[in-house]
Amino acid sequence: MSPSGYHFRLVSSNHWRNALSIEQEKSLDIAVDLVERLAAEKFAIPQAGNDNAQEIDLALALKQALSEPLFYPSIGESVFPGDTIAIALQSDLPNAKSVLIPLLEILGEANVAVADIVVVIAPVMAEQFGIEAALYEIAEETQTEGKRPPVIPVEFEFTTINFQVHDSENQTGLSYLAANEEGDPVHVNRLLVDADVVLPIGSPKPGEVNQQTNCIYPDFSSSAVMERFANRKGSFVSRWQEIELANDSLGAFFAIQTVCGPGDSIREVIAGARKDATNAARESTNNLWRLDWEGTAGAAVATIESTSTAQTWEDFSSALITASRVTKSDGPIVIWSNIETPPDRNMRKALTSQFEGSISTKLTKTLQHVAAIVNERPVFLKSGLKRNAVEELGLGFVESPDEVVRISASHEDGLLIRDAHKCQVNHASLENETESTQ
Repeated sequence: MSPSGYHFRLVSSNHWRNALSIEQEKSLDIAVDLVERLAAEKFAIPQAGNDNAQEIDLALALKQALSEPLFYPSIGESVFPGDTIAIALQSDLPNAKSVLIPLLEILGEANVAVADIVVVIAPVMAEQFGIEAALYEIAEETQTEGKRPPVIPVEFEFTTINFQVHDSENQTGLSYLAANEEGDPVHVNRLLVDADVVLPIGSPKPGEVNQQTNCIYPDFSSSAVMERFANRKGSFVSRWQEIELANDSLGAFFAIQTVCGPGDSIREVIAGARKDATNAARESTNNLWRLDWEGTAGAAVATIESTSTAQTWEDFSSALITASRVTKSDGPIVIWSNIETPPDRNMRKALTSQFEGSISTKLTKTLQHVAAIVNERPVFLKSGLKRNAVEELGLGFVESPDEVVRISASHEDGLLIRDAHKCQVNHASLENETESTQ
């Protein structure tokens, strides 16, 4: 038991449902088997040579990051007994439970009472913490009566932590902070606004700034703001300025960032002044996902292992394009995923273009790139879909590592790229590639 008397082994009120489904667990187990099997064959794994290839002691790394944050007082100098603490978890934060547990331990060591802590999450994360929809969905007539979204106790072994699932439709659960340049209201979750200390926990994505997600805004704002951001109204600069305005007005000047590698493994924890910690985490993330590979392999296996959000056909496109850039033009590509939903009309059209002899110019540049790849080489898919559904798309059906070995048998070498949809390829052949194919 920790010095504070906390002991955090989560057990929810419905007997704690695991964050991953049985199928996802099976998929991860198979992915581990795949890595071990192919590594023993002729497949190179470029990411294995990364300096940050090993997972860290998360509790120790988090404690060190909070003890020596970037350009900010340590946790012991910025959080005091009696402060109300609101922890905001990014809506697609990998390993959310694993990060939250040691943070609660650290707050306990700072003599913060559990009754003064609330964890604010988006609805997409509720299931991970065993919170059923019936516990947080409020009838529309109840909202008109001015009732806030409920605070839901989640049971731990010897204590209980309060959670709130953010409701963007509930006006009483929101607070007005400011107006953006166009005069639109900036609303944020009321519990975050009312707290003495806000602790946002996020994790950057590899790529440019315009691909990033802010932990607080707009995910913990109103439905009108979320819709405006989803529709990309205004310029990127104006939207990002609004994000900064929301965070500054909230007083969220501190941030905790995790840097994640393949399989959502946490490689680094960075904490400190919001902008400094976020920039440092982004730089570290991009360095981690930079794929330096000279030459071309005969075959490639590109995995999609991330489980913080549902795997998508957009992930498939990114993984396929990444693999195509580091393999011979006729080499087979296997996409190893857990995609469970059929593709939309446009993706289907791109994949089946190989049967039509032409690629529609009405498709996006990315989908035209996908169509070109499946037209020139064999592409195989391991997913949660049935064999017929996969083969109707013109893709080969794969379900075991042995099949991957057979597919690559006629090729001298191969490349295994883990979470290929996140990789940022650095390859000489890309120098002349235009931005239109991105």
